[in-house]
Amino acid sequence: MKILLFGGSGQLGFELKKRAADLEFELVSPVTKELDITDKSQVFNLIRSLEPTTVINSAAYTAVDKAEDDVERAFAINSHGVRNVSEACAKVGARLLHISTDYVFDGSLGRQLREEDPVNPLGVYGRSKLEGEAFVSSLCGDRGLVVRTQALYGQKGVNFVHTMLKLFSEREVLKVVDDQFVSPTWAGWLAETLLDLVRLPASGIVHASCEGVVSWYDFAREIQRLSLESFEGRPLARIEPTKAAELQRPAKRPTFSAFDTSRLSALLGRPAMTWQTGLVRFLGEIGVAKGE
Repeated sequence: MKILLFGGSGQLGFELKKRAADLEFELVSPVTKELDITDKSQVFNLIRSLEPTTVINSAAYTAVDKAEDDVERAFAINSHGVRNVSEACAKVGARLLHISTDYVFDGSLGRQLREEDPVNPLGVYGRSKLEGEAFVSSLCGDRGLVVRTQALYGQKGVNFVHTMLKLFSEREVLKVVDDQFVSPTWAGWLAETLLDLVRLPASGIVHASCEGVVSWYDFAREIQRLSLESFEGRPLARIEPTKAAELQRPAKRPTFSAFDTSRLSALLGRPAMTWQTGLVRFLGEIGVAKGE
């Protein structure tokens, strides 16, 4: 099976390339400098020449706060770029798995979110991603699958876990919000899940996050607890709770955007990995804590 991956230089792309090789998938991933999904002709020419069985699009503009001012670029990548990929896939009959986000919700329901729940993005990033989802649905039909994920972390790139590990030894006090709730997702697990979904005839939308609900504050505390030994007795930051409103970020975040992963579990025939297990596995993989 031939897979074409857009966004291979990111943290999810890194994990996908590593695992695809182990599973003997033929995966092709052009680097950003070689291909820009906002360039329609480049996208069409590549997909036409490679004739992939499946395309995975993890390319995205993910600077949530910066997007509030950089509106044109955010929509160029997250919406118009997705339209280019969707049109090209429809043209050659390729299946498309497109990665989306919990930011398409406002998080006001106060419970784990299902695929059919009403969307209401609070900022530019979420609106641009939602528009991209619509292109996948309208152009690819039953050969398109939108895979929403959230709070992603992995070996590559900037993410919450890496940031916490850095700041634990640099700060005396570290304030983390305790009124926003998510399902933290290890990119290694998500990559394995996506490669399983490639083999299945699923379409529409599926929520793919690690299972469970936690505040960012409690997530930070668990990262610190599991990584204590790696700091060899050095004094670490005291983690204190704060409210999202106190941070005054440019972009609003959903308050409660943890996912219900029932549909994913039904598709795969197994439950999603818990966020606690994902964190232990990741910290063990990077040598910060003893993995399972």
